[in-house]
Amino acid sequence: MIVDRKPLHSRLPQPRLLQPRWLTLILLLLILLLGAALRFYRLDAQSLWNDEGNTARLVERSLRLIIEGAAGDIHPPAYYLLLAGWRTFAGGSEFALRAFSALCGVLTVAVAAALGQRAGGRPVAVGSAFFAAVHPLAVYYGQETRMYALLALAGALTLLAAAAFFPAKARPLHAWNALLLAGGILLGLYTQYTYALFLLAVELAFGLAWLAERPFVWGKLRWWIVAHLLALLGFLPWLRPALKVTSWNPPDLNSGHALLELVHALLAGVTLPVAAGGLALLSTALLGLLLVVRHPRVRFLNLALPLTAWLPLVLIAALGIYRPAYLKFLTISIAPLAVTLALPLCPRQSREALPGNLIRISQWVALVLGLLFLPVWGASLRNLYANPVYARADYRGIAARIQAEGGADATVLLSAPNQWEVFTYYFHGPHVLPAPYHPTEEVAAAWVEGILAAAPPRLFVLYWGDAESDPQQRIERQLAQRTYKARETWIGDVRLAEYGLGPLEMAPRTQVQVAVGDWAVLEGVTIPTAVYHPGDIIAVTLFWQASTPPPERVKVFIHVMNAEGTLVAQNDAEPGQGFLPTTAWAVGETLIDRYGLWLPPELPSGELTLQAGMYRFSGERLPVATGGDVIVLGQIMVQP
Repeated sequence: MIVDRKPLHSRLPQPRLLQPRWLTLILLLLILLLGAALRFYRLDAQSLWNDEGNTARLVERSLRLIIEGAAGDIHPPAYYLLLAGWRTFAGGSEFALRAFSALCGVLTVAVAAALGQRAGGRPVAVGSAFFAAVHPLAVYYGQETRMYALLALAGALTLLAAAAFFPAKARPLHAWNALLLAGGILLGLYTQYTYALFLLAVELAFGLAWLAERPFVWGKLRWWIVAHLLALLGFLPWLRPALKVTSWNPPDLNSGHALLELVHALLAGVTLPVAAGGLALLSTALLGLLLVVRHPRVRFLNLALPLTAWLPLVLIAALGIYRPAYLKFLTISIAPLAVTLALPLCPRQSREALPGNLIRISQWVALVLGLLFLPVWGASLRNLYANPVYARADYRGIAARIQAEGGADATVLLSAPNQWEVFTYYFHGPHVLPAPYHPTEEVAAAWVEGILAAAPPRLFVLYWGDAESDPQQRIERQLAQRTYKARETWIGDVRLAEYGLGPLEMAPRTQVQVAVGDWAVLEGVTIPTAVYHPGDIIAVTLFWQASTPPPERVKVFIHVMNAEGTLVAQNDAEPGQGFLPTTAWAVGETLIDRYGLWLPPELPSGELTLQAGMYRFSGERLPVATGGDVIVLGQIMVQP
């Protein structure tokens, strides 16, 4: 008797959905091209950000130094080593470096299609490829010079290798199966440690599927164990650096809304507010309900796909190890999620209670539900490409601005040490100085004093990650006491501040003695010189005293007015560059308050008037005893 060993779903009467094989191949090719287009579109439109800069500079080194650098980092070395090889041929530009992640993303689409074919035939293969190709999270990290697109590929390859242990045709397993699985596991472990959560889901699915088989196939279990022993043996050289990660405790762990934010990111990406992902969540729930109604038989992929899609997310939330930066780890769940969403497109399988006509109806319902993702994912992708709110920090633009205003010799301070790599990728001046990490008061004072001793004309400071690197803001407090902050601008999540330097006057050159409001007195002012040039920073020192306890926090403004009474420059801030709020003033104590005023380069010559005052946070100005709401501080002359 001849036995047909084809998968049962291919022997049952097939719905007409994607029945011609050539149509399936054409659609898969088009989807691969779509996935590539989405990942390569505007690939270098945005600047590298901090972590990408770390990557770019690390892969410039020798292989030995790359491995040493990864050992001191919180990430294993596989991605860096592969990218270093890629860089040898593709170059070190933003586009070239990111292209490796984009390629990993396209390969993940192909592997998702293979998983879909194995899980449910041609319709599922096409649906899986489409979901993986256009998923916003996959596209976002497919355009980043980091390891998360490779992590997604490693997870998909692991699933594919594991699925080979449960072939549709009854055939014995060989060492080749164990080697492929061990290779997938090693790639995952050497790419990112979060892969361990994914691997746990794979192990659980294997155990359940193996136990469901009757009789038990002991050879399958034996080769599974061999694959893991090989992987363990291959990972042993890196075990000590990996264990160091367990002691790392970032300060911003927050499990408050972890599950909600993780689910939203997995279903709608990171470039949409949480409230905008409701349609994707509804579609996912209804597709899951379709799967439950069809009640597919217990197979490895039917277990592994939902487990690997959702278990890493649940574990991150349940273990209390969530922080917003960890949303990127969810890329490992993209391929299994894509196949899970596409599974209701599967033709009829054995042991399904539903008749064929209901199966066909469920396929079309699944197709409609799948299309409901498009408005959500389209909005998410549009924000990725065009919405500045979701743009990465523009270190390219920051470097160009500093180059234009301060020249190649500008002195630039970096509040967090790991800004050096990305900033020096764009700015090649000799005076780029990372701040000490977690400085004491003495270290901060000595470091700032050493910089000021070199008498730079001005300072540019990039504040990023300072809540972790300098939580007491000791560096910024030292600068507030010894310099004159002129400007401060948020560029993405980087705060760019510019400081002028000048004599640190401890007593006013000009006595004023003017009351502001009912409790503040401006005792005097110091303006070091009367002549300035366009582009200069005027160093102004105000001397305040509280006559009664200040009842509220207010801001100080200093305006520079031309002869026509037009505002040409200004500085508004709380006293002491924000470190001397008025509610902390002691009655009778003189407070020294320093401000910098940046004169625009296009400013014409002429006499300018400096005036100051105070205003509430509501915008209402405090009255001045001499009348009105401003105090004239003096005049300066601007010359070309």
